[in-house]
Amino acid sequence: MARILLVTKTPLLRRLRQDDHARLLQARALVPDQLEGPAHRHDACLSAVRTALASHTVREIRVEDLVPRDAAGIDLVVTVGGDGTVFTANTLATDAPFLTVNSDPASSIGHFARATVAQVPDLLAAWSAGRVPIESVPRLRLKTASGTWYILNDCLFTSTNPAAMTRALLECPEGREIHRSSGLWIATAAGSTGAIHSAGCRPVGREGPALLWQVREAFLMRDGEEAPRFLTGLQDPPRWLKLTPVIPGIACYLDGPNITIPLAPGQVVEFSGEAPPLRLLRPA
Repeated sequence: MARILLVTKTPLLRRLRQDDHARLLQARALVPDQLEGPAHRHDACLSAVRTALASHTVREIRVEDLVPRDAAGIDLVVTVGGDGTVFTANTLATDAPFLTVNSDPASSIGHFARATVAQVPDLLAAWSAGRVPIESVPRLRLKTASGTWYILNDCLFTSTNPAAMTRALLECPEGREIHRSSGLWIATAAGSTGAIHSAGCRPVGREGPALLWQVREAFLMRDGEEAPRFLTGLQDPPRWLKLTPVIPGIACYLDGPNITIPLAPGQVVEFSGEAPPLRLLRPA
């Protein structure tokens, strides 16, 4: 009997207060099925996954309540949701494989949610028998004096005030320079088609190990100033990148809005490829 951690998404319908929901409907900012449909489909998926896991020892936890130590002693992590659920589960302190289930393919891209609910029973049986393919997804390591984190998709290095300028020292194998901007995106190859691409970085086109960065809205140079040289970069394979905030109020936001790392002025953040891959059960 396997020990399984089941990590579940909370649909937006249940995260909104009743008066907020009513106000959105009154403003016609959404129609009822935009929230109710995904919630119902998620519930049906979660119920089926619970049934498939009935013969195992299961601990279930909502994604917003997750902490790294929750995976202690776990043989398999099962996520039910979309990419946001996988991103938060990526912070678990474990080398156990993940079975990532897209609970609503009708409205969720779920790039890292590899399985549908119909595939769960066969995947669990194959995993129990040691026959399931394991996909190793490259990650980046973020390291500061206070800890180490693993990036699956991307990281935004920016001010905690979205209207404030970000000032930082950027260092890479080719040199170093001070940047003034609205922040920097740092991404894996898999994340290169997301926010960093919208900021102007060209996607890698594959999912092997890579480290990309892109400066957002660089401050225009004054007359006589040397223009920045390292506004964008691609290391394939990853080498290293260091960022050092030179003003207060800077933070790193990892894989979306759920993991925030506050940074003090002068606190060095180092990015590298020295991270174990995330291991995903892959449908045949």
